Amino acid sequence: MKNKLWLMAVCSTLLAAAASGQNAPAAGTNADSAVTCVRKGTELINHQKPGEALKAFEQASALQPDNERAALGQYISLVQLKRMNDGAKVLDQWVAAKADDPRRWLCKAMAEAETDRPEEALKSFEKLTELQPNESGNWVGKGEMLEALKRDDEALKAFDKAIALNPKHEAAWSNRGGVLNRLGKYDEAIKSCDKAIALAPKWADPLYNRACAYARKGDKTNALADLKKAIELQPSLKTDARKDADFKSLSSDPDFKKLTE
Repeated sequence: MKNKLWLMAVCSTLLAAAASGQNAPAAGTNADSAVTCVRKGTELINHQKPGEALKAFEQASALQPDNERAALGQYISLVQLKRMNDGAKVLDQWVAAKADDPRRWLCKAMAEAETDRPEEALKSFEKLTELQPNESGNWVGKGEMLEALKRDDEALKAFDKAIALNPKHEAAWSNRGGVLNRLGKYDEAIKSCDKAIALAPKWADPLYNRACAYARKGDKTNALADLKKAIELQPSLKTDARKDADFKSLSSDPDFKKLTE
């Protein structure tokens, strides 16, 4: 079963935009100089020079403390330097400067999730649900962190809340199906994935998740049919399927082997 799908996609977009220098701030000497430093830092990161990149991002933050690209750039650099605690301090200080700004909490939560810190990311998403209780994406993020921490009953409630706020949130339906599958509620899991597929028929993840539930249920025909469609949309899922415990019952099946070879 696939986890954290929506969150990782959003996170990757957020961090990529942060590092690229998109959405430049309003013109001004410090703002322009900060953007230049961010772009320099990005180029250094791309050339695998995180130490030099860190200096550029620190300079950008000194010029423009509100620049989220500079803050996230520092964090990315410090993570690459394996200075996780220092990176966490950068994020904490940046968020504390405007503690009621949801955008800062979102950046922090996404960065923590991306760097495999689900406990910290969960706290950030919990703050987001306090600041923006009617934003469905915040509840999906919270649910995905609860999934990562194997707190499935709580995750299910978070996804249900997201769906109540936005019945068309396909990731909430898909991830809800994943939780139900792990709880052994295969028919409910399949119905939840049905909703996600109806909303996003070209998205591989809910098809894959429904295949997992069918496999757990012992329905080889439907499991392989869904898995085939998912792999056509996203070929890398072949590797995931070979390693996925949900397909254990099919691991020696010749049709499964052919599909995932």
